[in-house]
Amino acid sequence: MKFLKEVKNYLHFLKIEKRVKQKKVYFYSESKNYRNYLLEIIKGASEKGNIKVIYFTSDHDDKLNIKNVDEFVIGKGIVRLVFFTFLKCDLMIMTLTDLNNFEIKKSKNCKKYLYVFHSLMSVFKGYNKKAYQHYDIIFANGEYQVKELKRMEELYNFNKKEIFNIGYTYIESLTKIINKNISDGSILFAPSWIKQKNDLLEIYGEKIISKFLEMNKVILRPHPQSLIKSKKELKKICETFQSNRNFFYNNSIGKVDTLDKSSLLVTDNGGMAMEYYILYNRPIISIQYLEKIHNEQYKELGFETLEDKFKKEFTKVIKIEEIDNIKSISENYLKNFIFDKKKLDKFFDENGVIFNGASKQASLKLSEIINLKN
Repeated sequence: MKFLKEVKNYLHFLKIEKRVKQKKVYFYSESKNYRNYLLEIIKGASEKGNIKVIYFTSDHDDKLNIKNVDEFVIGKGIVRLVFFTFLKCDLMIMTLTDLNNFEIKKSKNCKKYLYVFHSLMSVFKGYNKKAYQHYDIIFANGEYQVKELKRMEELYNFNKKEIFNIGYTYIESLTKIINKNISDGSILFAPSWIKQKNDLLEIYGEKIISKFLEMNKVILRPHPQSLIKSKKELKKICETFQSNRNFFYNNSIGKVDTLDKSSLLVTDNGGMAMEYYILYNRPIISIQYLEKIHNEQYKELGFETLEDKFKKEFTKVIKIEEIDNIKSISENYLKNFIFDKKKLDKFFDENGVIFNGASKQASLKLSEIINLKN
């Protein structure tokens, strides 16, 4: 039934494509989890009367319901393959890394492909070396990403891209929906994902959750990629703790009430720690286990990643060997934690990160791109 719906959607889209004479901007999301990073840009584009906005998703549960935006489910199979192969458009906007490197390829008839980041992480360590090589335009979150991307172009002789420091629109989106006043003391365990097996979630997830359940309620919030990579391990963890009323499983990025309720974030790598600290100003414990290295040549750039700098300056870093004592470590840290806003503002200012007005910046730049790129 899903396949028939996808075919029907695609045929309907082809009719609209022929009928619409305005310049068209297309957005694509792998799932409703990644859709959230595009949301503010989609809303801004939809308000432009001279642009037709069409949204495509591979997730049958993904619903936008934004005025003036047509949306189509194209799945992950043959319909999606046909769609991207024969795509004709002025601009396609995505959060998908590794365009053209794996299944999803660029169409010769799509004029420009634009990438929007779904994390504050640096671009050269936690992502594949060629993750952004085939994009034409990139909306960066800060000057640090602009600098890193340009250095990679020079170092690896990548194609030159148009790179704009727009800011992180996702923070604006989250600011509108979070509630910082309903914390019930829950502990949020949100491990990152790495390509290798035996990551923190898979090897130590159950033990860490058990330790924290001795303190309070525990919310497990896996990375979207872990839902695919670590499916078996997540099922086992959920089965182990299903009878414990203090264990909660949050597998949707769009569901933020679990973040609202937390008093402490426990993670290892990735960009979520930065988002959490910016939004909630609450303590973070970083477990030092395996580094997230998806580009083995990352040291060639000579930079330290933003996430590594942040971890050292703003989180309590503990070694994996210390997890037997993680309960007492966490209790002491919570007791003595003090949020330092001046230090945080200085950190992001020094790295050229824009938060306020990022959506407006994106909307203005998008209009400029559409009007100038023919």
